[in-house]
Amino acid sequence: MVGNVKNEIGVLFSKDNFMLIKKKLKKDEKIEKHNHENEEIIFTVLKGKVEVFLNEKENHILVPGEILQFDGINFISAVAIEDSEFSVTLIKK
Repeated sequence: MVGNVKNEIGVLFSKDNFMLIKKKLKKDEKIEKHNHENEEIIFTVLKGKVEVFLNEKENHILVPGEILQFDGINFISAVAIEDSEFSVTLIKK
C-alpha cells in the first residue's frame, strides 16, 4: 500500500526530517510555553478554535482550515477556546 491513513491522537508520522502530531484539547485546556529550537512549525486547526501565543507577545485565534507557520526558535503556548483538535508538523531545519 502506498498511502497511510491515520486518525488517532499522538504521533501520526515520524521520519528523520519531520514529525506530525495530532492533539486534542477540551475547552480551556492549555499547552504550556515551550519551543522547538531546531525545527520549523506548522500548526493546523482541524476542529474547534485555538488561541496560540508566540513569545507571549503575538496571538492568533485559529479556526478549522487555518494554518500557522513559524520558526520553532520562538516560544509557543496555546489555549482551546472550544473543544479542539489540531495537528503540529515539526520540520527539521
